[in-house]
Amino acid sequence: MHAELSPVIAATAQWLTCAYPASGGALAAALCEVQARQAVTVAAWLRYPTPMDAALVGVAGPGGSARLDWIAGADDTVAGEPEDHAWRTWVDEVVASWAAGC
Repeated sequence: MHAELSPVIAATAQWLTCAYPASGGALAAALCEVQARQAVTVAAWLRYPTPMDAALVGVAGPGGSARLDWIAGADDTVAGEPEDHAWRTWVDEVVASWAAGC
């Protein structure tokens, strides 16, 4: 795995687990997190297949979660301090879409 993709994978997996939370307790939540991370990892590898692609996303940034929040209807729930939601800037919309389809 390219080290440059770690923030993208972590943020996108976190966004997916927040947007589509598990129901059924702690075991279901843990399984949901693992599955989201696996799906996001595969989607990120497909989206950024070469080390150069991964390095460019590290420089340019993936785009953030603003549009996904708006589509999911969660844009009004993102309140609070900006530093509490700094991870949202590393969410990749395409990676999240591809991972949700897995």
